[in-house]
Amino acid sequence: MKPQSPHWADITASRIISQRGDKDCYVVASGITPSGKIHVGNFREVITVDLVARALRDHNKSVRFIYSWDDFDTFRKVPKNLPDPKKFTEFLRRPIARIPDPWANAESYAQGRIVNFEHELKEVGIFPEYIYQQKQYASGVYANQIRKALENVDTIRAILNEHKTTPLPENWLPTSIYCEQCERDEMVYEKYDGGWDYSYKCASCSFETTTKINQTKNLKLAWRTDWPMRWAFEKVDFEPGGKDHSSQGGSYDTGKKIVKEVWGEEAPIYLQYDFVMIKGGTGKMSSSSGELFTLSEILDVYDPQIVRWIFAGHRPNHDFSLAFDEDVIKIYDEFDRAERTALGPCPEKPGKWPLIRRTYELSLVDGKVPEKVPFRAGFRELSNRLQICSGDIDRVIERYYKNDIKSETDLFHFNQRAQCCLNWLQKHAAEEFKYSVYENRVEISLTEKQQQCLQSLRQIVSEYDLTSIESKKLNEIIYEKAIHATDCEPKEGFKAIYQKLIGRDQGPRLPGFLKEIGKDRLLTLL
Repeated sequence: MKPQSPHWADITASRIISQRGDKDCYVVASGITPSGKIHVGNFREVITVDLVARALRDHNKSVRFIYSWDDFDTFRKVPKNLPDPKKFTEFLRRPIARIPDPWANAESYAQGRIVNFEHELKEVGIFPEYIYQQKQYASGVYANQIRKALENVDTIRAILNEHKTTPLPENWLPTSIYCEQCERDEMVYEKYDGGWDYSYKCASCSFETTTKINQTKNLKLAWRTDWPMRWAFEKVDFEPGGKDHSSQGGSYDTGKKIVKEVWGEEAPIYLQYDFVMIKGGTGKMSSSSGELFTLSEILDVYDPQIVRWIFAGHRPNHDFSLAFDEDVIKIYDEFDRAERTALGPCPEKPGKWPLIRRTYELSLVDGKVPEKVPFRAGFRELSNRLQICSGDIDRVIERYYKNDIKSETDLFHFNQRAQCCLNWLQKHAAEEFKYSVYENRVEISLTEKQQQCLQSLRQIVSEYDLTSIESKKLNEIIYEKAIHATDCEPKEGFKAIYQKLIGRDQGPRLPGFLKEIGKDRLLTLL
């Protein structure tokens, strides 16, 4: 099937339809273990699936997007950022869905992370069907699948051994169990007795028993078998994976053999996604390195549509870096240009227009393409105006944008961008970029020439209409009448001006800055 556009999501959707055939519903999947802080690197997998799901729906296909929370996984290591790390050592080796939330905000350790991420996904317009594996295993819906895996243990072991230098032992099983007494998963032995019987002895509390596979709530498949089992159980057509799953002998490589030989199913169409990094960081984002940002922290600086646009604009198998420095301004400017291009007419020679348009369509949080280009305040200009107005968004609107904001939608998007801009200024902008314009006149020590320069500038402000004069023309007048006419060194003259306005030696480009501050306030400050 021909893709709808050259965008990678449409190419992937066409590949799914071609290879899986015409189906009533296509299943696309994603998932993660909520054992640590869920960061924006993890988010790359989710949005990759969401973009492909949207592309399939744009082919008029029905899609089931499932997201698995692997909350039945083991609590293996106490993260350093917990309120009382020592207290949580007692919960090691237990399932993360059965231990308390360290912050006492949720019913379990796992749920605390799950609730946060599910809320973040809503913010960017992603609404999967969530599957909680603790409930799945406890309900017994996988009992037949577990038994099938155990009955085919020799096949599974042989597949895994193909890529091992040290073969798995003969008594190895593709399962693990949590003790009924202490809920830990470290065992002296585990044994499949045939039928529904499963025996074990706990290494932690010495409890020993034989349980029923179709009755216990404590038995689960190990990851390398669990993943292909779920492909077969949910009839998954597409699921991406990170670099760690994508190498030769990795979990996807072995999984596609296991799902075929044990369950008689084909592995889903696969797409590798690469790392997301932070500009200026030391490498990939990971919980262990501590160098990570959550989706909420990204949304502090980039509004939801721009977050989607950034990810939609990068092919999944390419690394990229998120910026929090002055490049934030550049990214907002690039988005604004792309939006104007995307919502304009298709040129006679389309060139990159179809890709720009499709990336923009996929960036829309609600999927609804606006009829005309929305009003967008330039990010750099907005950052200056917010600082001039001491961060008061309503004051900025009243002074600068009341004639541009013509609808509730305009107002919503303006407030969203303005808040992101304030967050960036407060948390990430370089010190030289930040300032606060004085409300009242301040006294500073000046040389005679600096005093003459300031007096001349005040005269310029009195004589000229700052609202109508062009910045270039104003700049020429400042140099002619305030700098050269007073024989003041430019560096010393500008230093005096900025000290009177913001208490710093340097600041934003002066002509535009003076226009932004306005005549009345300048006459007071100068």
